[in-house]
Amino acid sequence: MRPTRLAAALVLIASTGLAQHRVALQSGGRLLVLDRDGEVEWEMPWGATHELHVRPNGNLMVLRAPSEVVEIERETRSVVWSYDAAAQGEGPVQVHGFEPLPSGDVWIAESGRGRLVLVDRQGRVQRQLALELERSIPDLDTRWVRTTGTGGLLVCHAAEGVVREYDAESGAQRWGLELGSLAAGSGGRLAAANFGEKCFAALRLPGGNTLITTGTGRALVEVGQEGELLWSAGPAELPELSLARVTGVQPLANGRHVLGNDPGGADGALLVELDPSENKVTWRLDASDELGRTLGAFQVLDDDPESELRERARGIHHRVLTLDTHKDINVTLASPDYPEEPAARRMAVLAQDPTVWGTNQVDFPKMRAGALDVAFYIVYVGQGPLTEQGFADARATAETKFETIERMLERYPEHIELARTPADVERIAAAGKLVCAIGIENGYAMGEDLSAIEEFHRRGARYMSITHNRHSQLGDSNTPEEPIHGGLTELGRRAIEEMNRVGIMVDISHAGEETTMQTIALSKAPVMASHSGVDGVRLHGRNLSDRELFALKKNGGVLQCVAFASYVKDDGDRIQFIRKVREELGMPLRGAGGTKEQREALRAAVRAFDAVRPRSNVADFVDHIDYAVERIGIEHVAISSDFDGGGGVEGWDDASETFNVTLELVRRGYSEEEIGLMWSGNTLRVWREVEAYAASLRQRDGQ
Repeated sequence: MRPTRLAAALVLIASTGLAQHRVALQSGGRLLVLDRDGEVEWEMPWGATHELHVRPNGNLMVLRAPSEVVEIERETRSVVWSYDAAAQGEGPVQVHGFEPLPSGDVWIAESGRGRLVLVDRQGRVQRQLALELERSIPDLDTRWVRTTGTGGLLVCHAAEGVVREYDAESGAQRWGLELGSLAAGSGGRLAAANFGEKCFAALRLPGGNTLITTGTGRALVEVGQEGELLWSAGPAELPELSLARVTGVQPLANGRHVLGNDPGGADGALLVELDPSENKVTWRLDASDELGRTLGAFQVLDDDPESELRERARGIHHRVLTLDTHKDINVTLASPDYPEEPAARRMAVLAQDPTVWGTNQVDFPKMRAGALDVAFYIVYVGQGPLTEQGFADARATAETKFETIERMLERYPEHIELARTPADVERIAAAGKLVCAIGIENGYAMGEDLSAIEEFHRRGARYMSITHNRHSQLGDSNTPEEPIHGGLTELGRRAIEEMNRVGIMVDISHAGEETTMQTIALSKAPVMASHSGVDGVRLHGRNLSDRELFALKKNGGVLQCVAFASYVKDDGDRIQFIRKVREELGMPLRGAGGTKEQREALRAAVRAFDAVRPRSNVADFVDHIDYAVERIGIEHVAISSDFDGGGGVEGWDDASETFNVTLELVRRGYSEEEIGLMWSGNTLRVWREVEAYAASLRQRDGQ
């Protein structure tokens, strides 16, 4: 008798005593995540889809239309990324198969065009490979694409009943198999009449064999490297199952395979775990009225040894308020002025429009995808001459940056709002909007005019650093090492007093050590180091010594550890290497410019460099957090990226990967409360204390 409760839809085969599975699937017009007891832990309405991938951060990649691949952020149920094959050329096209890669790129099989395309996160085609087809049919020519782990791509050509492996670089065919030949050699176990146009999924196993599902051929088969049939599971081997259309397959770490079966509206199993050594069913998920009687696609989620930790981390990440204290901007941000020429226009949109997944490390879709709630947008002014003209130029640059941020806020009020207080931060985030705060990098922007500080505060700035690279009129920088002031100047001291008075946090990042120590001693309110590492992990001029850390703790301030690769660990002069390659290729030294060929050559050179000297990664970055917590306590440690200003490490290379930081913190044993303090609580606490001190001065002065 078929179960009537959804929780009973998971049927455990009693003879095996094996555990149940946590799964994501599409069935009955819904996307679902079921826990091990078969209870729905997440769902949203969704039509039929041929593919489903759950990314490490918990987001789902599925098909929204016959030609469109989308990524859905689970918490908000919003689409944060999409690629529509129909918009890339003329003629009918459908997508039935795609595979996201760890790099963020996605292999997509475009049926009707007879090609595979490698698409980056900006939706740009990085590579295209022509498929070997007798005819190209949008509904049938390709059903599946998967990397093999050896530089190949397995593709199922449903219309021809053929599996082919293509070289991922050249597109040359490496291997192929006609499914009809398997039926002929199966001794009647496989239904030969159903094999002509039925090849739905193929996966390369570690030993070199290949798993193939056969659609209405109703079987899962394993073949050897010569195409010989080694094993099959179909109606002959599994008479107790009502197999109608065997679609997807997922090998498990335990050596078993989970196959997907679309019952076509009838009773039957949607998912079946098989032990291939005995051809025995060890678990099944049955169709039901509650669950649905069709299967679009699925993924078993508990096969990852870290699956439970990952899911716990995902929950924490979405419950805490995530705040990044340093995101640089370009003055073209949110500008509506685009070139007329189509290719140039597209590049400009990707660089300027924050509502699209573009070429910046931070934009609204990436923030949504990575559940990054708050970013300090930075009014950065590079250090120039300490002259009247230099100060005037710096003030003009700061004005342009303020206007850029204001333009963004004015153009996209439905997406993002300016926070002037910590209470604003919490209110805006609770309303579901992204939060913009403003910081100033380099007090050079104020020139010698102390009244500029109050004006900056009026414009929304809530922190300002004493210096950037090179000494300013306020004090000595960390570079060059030879000081010219011996720490703070007299103007610098007065600027700190004025920042305390108006309620702007004082930022010691980039400052020389003596400047830092004098600033901390002088400030009556807690200070911050908005984007610095620690010398105890990586000795670098941009990182804080233990002496500075202990002074910061005594002051009540906070260090925002920064994910800047060369500050995190010795990167073997990676930045200089990339700059040299860009120069040799004739590319811009920064940004996403250059031709497709130049970009591919740059990526190849960087991959070769990284193979010898691996980049700093999230674990290396969290080493700095661990060190700081151990030295000065968790109440004084926070997080920053320096995105779009040189920041980024492997695993946190843009805002969409923000979850990976939380995952690493959970992996190291930090509690939800501690993670919340580091992501935002400590920074907001310092911000509030700076506000409170400024308010006390106003009260004292009767203002």
